[in-house]
Amino acid sequence: MKKMWCLGGVVATLAIGSAVAQTLAIKAQTAPGKVVRMDLDKALTVNLPQMQPLKAAAFRTPDGRTGWVVKLPGDRPIATPAYANGKIFVGGGFGSHEFYAFDAARGDLDWKITTSDDVPTAAVVEDDCVAFNTESCTVIVTDARTGRILWQEWLGDPLMSQPAISHGRLYIAYPAGQRNHPKSRNSGYGFRMLCADLHTGAHFWEQDIPTDVISAPVVEKENLYFTCMNGTSFCLDALSGAVKWTKQNSGASAPLIVDGKPVFTQKQVENGRIVEGIRRMDSKGAFADRGLIAEGSAQYLSAGRGGGVALSSASQKSMDASVGFSSAPAAAKMATANTQLGVNSIVGGWAYQGSRVAHGNGQFYNAQGLTLNGMSASGKAVWRSEARGKNINTGQQLFSPPSMGAHNMYLGSGMGYVAAVRQSDGAPKFLYNFKEPIVFQPALANGNVYMGTANGLLICLKTGDKDADGWTMWGGNAQHNKG
Repeated sequence: MKKMWCLGGVVATLAIGSAVAQTLAIKAQTAPGKVVRMDLDKALTVNLPQMQPLKAAAFRTPDGRTGWVVKLPGDRPIATPAYANGKIFVGGGFGSHEFYAFDAARGDLDWKITTSDDVPTAAVVEDDCVAFNTESCTVIVTDARTGRILWQEWLGDPLMSQPAISHGRLYIAYPAGQRNHPKSRNSGYGFRMLCADLHTGAHFWEQDIPTDVISAPVVEKENLYFTCMNGTSFCLDALSGAVKWTKQNSGASAPLIVDGKPVFTQKQVENGRIVEGIRRMDSKGAFADRGLIAEGSAQYLSAGRGGGVALSSASQKSMDASVGFSSAPAAAKMATANTQLGVNSIVGGWAYQGSRVAHGNGQFYNAQGLTLNGMSASGKAVWRSEARGKNINTGQQLFSPPSMGAHNMYLGSGMGYVAAVRQSDGAPKFLYNFKEPIVFQPALANGNVYMGTANGLLICLKTGDKDADGWTMWGGNAQHNKG
């Protein structure tokens, strides 16, 4: 993995007046339907200070914003942090056995636990419970205040997607056939969706599914939705696990549910060219659009291309090897994921988020390739923001799925950029280059942007704007359906 970061000991000294001028220069006014150019070469460079492991160090951006950064041991990719009650909850990264809680305002370590298995996912928090799973094999629920483990259960290897929580129930996908349990020995589907009591771990139901799910299951009211890595989407009854509908829709992201209707990105092949775009369904799983919305080239979804995950092929092989996989095990069904998503490693399945759609102020948004899209409720393009820069790779997935504030959306990038973009017209509010590859979407709370990097840094950017709030974990909330 080519290192694109710099851990210099001097904070940038660019004059504040000049920096403000640069910030103004990257802003663009645009009329509906017009294109905004996001010039990455004009991003303000943020030089982070020298750090000691697990000790927060302060930094300042060239235009006067502040923040803190903590170096987690191991230099591993960090998933989206979760915020609740003044704490930030985050795993130690792919390959680690640690899980941490930090003071969200200062970055001080509150508690730490060591797990029996490695690779914690992004966490979800609800009812003073923190839930996450380890790739090699265990779902864990802890007390958010103390870190005391409330319960844990070995499910199967590998676990690549995150859990979801709703109304005291935890939902998680796992590979079937490995546990000594009659229901896990299914009819060849390969994976199961499990619903368990959040506080005790008691099982309510299990349901056969073909593969692991993309990113996480999504809960909306009485329904549980998810897209499997083979492109099949499901809607289950969240209380009973009964299948309401399923559709092979070539899905390439976890769904967003708006008014009971799923919205997702879909992969298509057109004249030998791979494209993706947004597709909507009605409440019964039928397509609501004749074709793709905001269609764009998506060669990163080609087999062997990595799915746009912000980790190099070499680093993915190395990370898989570090947790005992010289190649992906048959139980992971990565050949299927490779065909549909271009993902062929365990860490790739763990990190893959696709171009997941977000919703706010009556519009839809996503980050797709080098483009940010803003669309009306009817599916009409409102604006398009196109990234430009000297070192841009036109075949990559540049930004994470957006995290939504009240009026802006916030994005991280595998190239180290962090952006706030207006939902109304796609114009940048700020654009920084932290020189630290960011794999997962950020979390937002109390005016702060929290993000993990590919090399084990937990960063808090204090924006000074109350807009950066309310997106407290991956997908926005414990149901992964904020919008």
